Amino acid sequence: MLPAIVIRSSMLSVEHPEVCQKALQFPGGIHCVRLHGEGVPRLILKLPVSYLLLMKVNRGFRIYVVPVEIAGIASAGLMCAFDDDGDAPLTTWRILARDAETLDLLHALSRQELLVHLFDEQNRELAGYRATVDVPLMAKIRLEHLKFPELDHDSLHVAHEHGAIWFGLRQPADDADALTIAFGSPLFPDDRIVEDVRPDLYRFHGSTGRGFTSLVRPEPGLQQELDIILLLQRVFRPDQIYHAPRRHYDNEEIADVLVVTEDVCMVIQAKDSPNTAQTLQRSLERKRATIKKQLRGALDQVVGAVNYIDRTRPLRMGVDGREIVIELGQRNVLSLVVMRELFLNDYDVYSRLLFDVFGQVQLPCLALEYGELHAYTTFCPEEAKFFGAYFEVFDYAMVEGTFPRLRFGLNDVKALWRAQGNSTE
Repeated sequence: MLPAIVIRSSMLSVEHPEVCQKALQFPGGIHCVRLHGEGVPRLILKLPVSYLLLMKVNRGFRIYVVPVEIAGIASAGLMCAFDDDGDAPLTTWRILARDAETLDLLHALSRQELLVHLFDEQNRELAGYRATVDVPLMAKIRLEHLKFPELDHDSLHVAHEHGAIWFGLRQPADDADALTIAFGSPLFPDDRIVEDVRPDLYRFHGSTGRGFTSLVRPEPGLQQELDIILLLQRVFRPDQIYHAPRRHYDNEEIADVLVVTEDVCMVIQAKDSPNTAQTLQRSLERKRATIKKQLRGALDQVVGAVNYIDRTRPLRMGVDGREIVIELGQRNVLSLVVMRELFLNDYDVYSRLLFDVFGQVQLPCLALEYGELHAYTTFCPEEAKFFGAYFEVFDYAMVEGTFPRLRFGLNDVKALWRAQGNSTE
């Protein structure tokens, strides 16, 4: 039985919004906060809902202390693993640096008990638990003898690559050496539907004025589309975004989302799966097959949308029960497919499908994981930067014959923090 933890509050975001506002400025991953006068540390995990639901289902998660070398110095990073498919769990990586927040995190992981708060990428608190920590001897030794080398943009990428390789080659003994964060009782009901009534986020065309989210999503579609729009609003104005626009002649949907700026008309098609325990625990082979089928379907829809836009000038579409007419002129027509996840081993298949679309419409198209779109809109919160990243990937594909995954690193984090008015020192 878990020992009793005396706390002053349940939902961190409700009782201590000022702590959350500062702590959740980071794009995602695992972090630690301490409340003044409170002896029990709190972990914050900011991740997509599929990761959060796995933690709820599994009643916890594991943390591997992964040895890496940075500039010739032996160090370590943390690989948090959320089991969904045996040898291929979902993961999030964190390098360990010499700063106060990292030291707080290491202190928290040395404790027998702590509190864990689960947030999605929109900073909505969806679950929280009392938890205990089990630290095997090897993990304890690695953490106690940890060195903190100087970090830069390139060395962080190298460390992440080495950490991923180590994790992919790990042995059963490495699994046994991982820390275990075991959840006990919830801090508040973890089966809630969270209603989002922030008016500034729901002014796009097609909005009902509010949104909602939950850990369990039996029906894919609407919640993911709304989340995608929330991400896009980091880059684009609400009046530039159209949710579920419809063809003028038969009222069929053109695309899930359409973004029209002064220079660009971007078609966005989303594909998701139910966020349930049964779906998350499907075999890796079945998930890979499902993603390929969904991507083919989404790209077919993209072709249909682009063809409609090409032959309907000016663009006519129905939104909110009224017809909107836009003279597109010389705007570039681009397209984007947003998937729940994409698998690195299948990028050759994804690339062939994307090149086939280019052959049909002679216009660019990208496929991104939802988490990648979160990164793009976080680190490229201006239209020029966003489309700069878009074309960096597309242009690379046209030269090299395969679509890459764009990586963001320390320089991007520093630029983000400067934009938020924070010091990067």
